[in-house]
Amino acid sequence: MLTFEQPLLLLLLLPASALVYLSWQRMALPFSPRQRNLIVASRLALLTLIIAALAGASWSQPITQQTTVFVGDISASTAPQRAFMENWINAAIQHKQLADQVGIVAVGRNALVEQSVTSLIDFSHFESTPDTDYTDLAAGLRLASAIMPANSQRHIILLTDGQQNVENALQQARLLQQEGIRLDIVALPNTTSAEARIDGIDAPTTLHRNESFVLHLKLYSNVTQSATLHLYLDQKLISQQSIQLVGGQQELSFHLLAPPPGSHTYHTTISAPLDTIYQNNEASAYVKVQGPPHVLVIEGKAGNGHNIIAALQATQMLVNSGTPNEVPTTLDGLARYDSVILVDVPALALGNTRMLTLQAFVRDLGRGLVVTGGQNSYGVGGYANTPLEQTLPVSMDIPQRKDTPGIAVVLIIEDLETKASVNISKEAAKGVINLLTPRDQVGISSAYGKLTIPMQYVTNKEAIIKAIDAMNPSDPPSYNPDLSNAEQVLLQTNAKIKHVILLGDGDAFDNYQPQTQKMAGEGITISTVATNAGSVQELDTMVNIASWGKGRFYRADDPTALPQILLEETQQAARRAIINEPFVPAIIGTHPILSGLKALPNLEGYVATTPKPHAQMVLVSHHDDPVLAAWQYGLGHVVAWTSDAEGVWTKDWLSWQDAPRWWANLVTWTLPSPDSALNVSGKVVNGEAQLAVDLPSGTPINSQDQQQVQAHIVAPDQAQQTINLQPTAPQHWEGHFPALQTGAYFVQVIWHNQQQTKQLTATTGLIVPYSPEYITAGTDLRFLALLAQAGGGILLNPSDSTTAFTQSLPPVSATLPISFLLLTLAALLLPIDVAVRVCAQPRSSK
Repeated sequence: MLTFEQPLLLLLLLPASALVYLSWQRMALPFSPRQRNLIVASRLALLTLIIAALAGASWSQPITQQTTVFVGDISASTAPQRAFMENWINAAIQHKQLADQVGIVAVGRNALVEQSVTSLIDFSHFESTPDTDYTDLAAGLRLASAIMPANSQRHIILLTDGQQNVENALQQARLLQQEGIRLDIVALPNTTSAEARIDGIDAPTTLHRNESFVLHLKLYSNVTQSATLHLYLDQKLISQQSIQLVGGQQELSFHLLAPPPGSHTYHTTISAPLDTIYQNNEASAYVKVQGPPHVLVIEGKAGNGHNIIAALQATQMLVNSGTPNEVPTTLDGLARYDSVILVDVPALALGNTRMLTLQAFVRDLGRGLVVTGGQNSYGVGGYANTPLEQTLPVSMDIPQRKDTPGIAVVLIIEDLETKASVNISKEAAKGVINLLTPRDQVGISSAYGKLTIPMQYVTNKEAIIKAIDAMNPSDPPSYNPDLSNAEQVLLQTNAKIKHVILLGDGDAFDNYQPQTQKMAGEGITISTVATNAGSVQELDTMVNIASWGKGRFYRADDPTALPQILLEETQQAARRAIINEPFVPAIIGTHPILSGLKALPNLEGYVATTPKPHAQMVLVSHHDDPVLAAWQYGLGHVVAWTSDAEGVWTKDWLSWQDAPRWWANLVTWTLPSPDSALNVSGKVVNGEAQLAVDLPSGTPINSQDQQQVQAHIVAPDQAQQTINLQPTAPQHWEGHFPALQTGAYFVQVIWHNQQQTKQLTATTGLIVPYSPEYITAGTDLRFLALLAQAGGGILLNPSDSTTAFTQSLPPVSATLPISFLLLTLAALLLPIDVAVRVCAQPRSSK
């Protein structure tokens, strides 16, 4: 078939034909009628070829080659039908024509290409691993259409149960049909297995202390059976009972009393003998109980927070205490508290995960944090370069003073027998270099018995770090040569503090007592860090060296902890951060923490730090160092008290008559603002959280007031987003956001009235116990029929794969532009036209 890109240009043939006709009429002798007709024909053909070329002539012919892409839904809900899909696809491929092309896409929450489009398909089973917790059929259809070549008849066969829970594939199916792609569907056969699950849990979002309330459970079982139900409050079992499940939906209620003030999670699980899917056997609900503030005090050592605890309890605050290991590692575990107090807690005792949770607790949930000083906190507690330092209003940088003693340190780094561990050791050594000052000296040994990096002042950190990168540590039979060499080098320095840090696995067995005790007697302390120590003897070696060397022993089973250990050890060895000097703190400006307090008593010391640019200095030392600093971090408040809480430096402070009020003021300033009566409700449906917000009745609002409602959301992985809710009725707003992760979503809603400069807030939580994939609903034939219709196809027979390549597909043509060919023919015809006219001329007479 001949087609034209610009067919209107063909109208030029009319005037062209007229011109040729006029020239034919005016042709005179010597042309004979036959010659005149031949000339006219050649000219007409020449003009026709040129005009057709200008009009963009193309030749198209139908294409019969097929490209079929099979899209397999391998989400969790289709797991029992996985083998059926694979067998159906393999059987269908056997019936394709030799030239037909086939591709395969696997889809769950995301879509992946299992097999690229090819005529030589090689498929046995799905090997791609998309996220199976959700189903996005639209994504699978988009990817399938994207990998199909345009120069073939295009066909998509979707194998699914139709239980989509992300996007809507109907719109994508309509787009496919518009693009000339047919969509046929194989509805996966239903598989019936015994199943029990919890469909939901409902509880009031806000309660008052000791208020009676009813918690409702929605249960489902497709068979009659007995089951055991467990109910937990904040991971503590509060009820266990045997129940009888009937076939179908049923409800169960618990009559309960509200727990202590704070945020809490009720969690329920069901256990039934006839069950297939375990993921849907749980559900959770978030409640917030109004009442006195709930505070968590974390003690670096048992009892060192008793002064703070007593003061807070005297003000009717609810106080829980615990060790660093008892700090919850998740936001939903920590969210029941309004503020957390760390009493002389080292960073290593918390660990990075807990520090990150504390950071999000303040920044994202708007809660409070108080950190007190001591011999194991701030710089000497290893806070440098941690999430805790980021959260605090002070940094671990130590102010440089003329009387600050220098330190000379030798690092002995042994080969830890894995490349990753060696690289981490080097990074740890670099961290030490960055911590040292130009008045400090450092030397580093690679365990060859002498210093790889000579002892030098830390004036060129870049050069030292470059030398560390080039190090190649050894695995020595004994540490004595390196210890002896370190002794000789350190004794030649004029540093007041001389220290050795040995980092190794302890497999170099020798008699170290004489050498280490000799060094300790000379004022050289030795600390050890045992990494990859695989036996008691290896650990004992490292413990004994530190003990005889009057230093400290660290065990780092995880090599990634090495940088933090070396930072803390270097600070402990230098002791520069500890200021043991009496002074009366000076007040800088005014602050609510100082409200109602009389003259401040004496302090005997503190941990030196440096205030951050936006921190508010409340009290400073006689060196102008922070003693009390505060700031807002994200949505929450943080206070840094750099003196202690045990009486080491605060003997006078603790006996002060205003001491209870002092501690209460300190913590009270960090507490979040109490929730208003703003009514917030929410639910999660098919991976989407839906929020509804209502103003409390009686709120004075003018019709002209500009109002805005925002929700700040923290997801289970601590990712954050802020959304604007839209008004849908007077004093009512709604909004939604994706909730595809399982776990707790924390939502802080803020209502602004710009005219009256008012603000109301409320906090709630939404919990996704499991993906909707695990709600077994069978195959949705009705939806699949609509989907196939939207894609211009049908529901194929699941028991007959031979029909995969016999469907009538939208026609496709291959188009070949021929304008250049026509111009070439015109060029060839031109000399013929000239020749005809020349040959028609009469010969001259002789």
